[in-house]
Amino acid sequence: MTRVRAVLFHRDRVLLRDAPRSADDVRPAPGAAETLWQLRRHGLRTGVVTRRGRLTETETRRVDTRVDELLGPFDVWAVCPHAADEDCRCYPPEPALLLWAAGRLCTAPDACVLVGETGADAEAAHRAGARALLLGDPPPTAGERPAAAIVPDITAVARALVPDGHGEEERQG
Repeated sequence: MTRVRAVLFHRDRVLLRDAPRSADDVRPAPGAAETLWQLRRHGLRTGVVTRRGRLTETETRRVDTRVDELLGPFDVWAVCPHAADEDCRCYPPEPALLLWAAGRLCTAPDACVLVGETGADAEAAHRAGARALLLGDPPPTAGERPAAAIVPDITAVARALVPDGHGEEERQG
């Protein structure tokens, strides 16, 4: 298995408690800052994969700037430009954003881990050739979900990926 070199996170409900409506709403998830510090301390590159969603382009930039102030610096930001109600071929379960982020990091997709929360995240990682860590107990999606490691919360990500954290995923889903 290829050594992990980069960890890509979903922004909303993974790095942040919820999906913010403005930069003033940005609240890091409990343990996010410590997890990112641990990963970076061990030489892993970090990035964010997110969707504009219901925010305008300007609001998205403000939110992402605030996230970077509180939790960064991130090595790459991969932002899907499509609104939540638009048809999109770049956001999970599609692998385009993950592949783009890996390319920007000059890292092979199989050396990346996507930390998400849904079966669509696992599917995108699988299609990109990356690994997936899903937080909590993700709801099943229609059809078969690719194998993904399940961790109880964001603090378990560092334990699963760094040498002094035992380096093994919590359980396979």
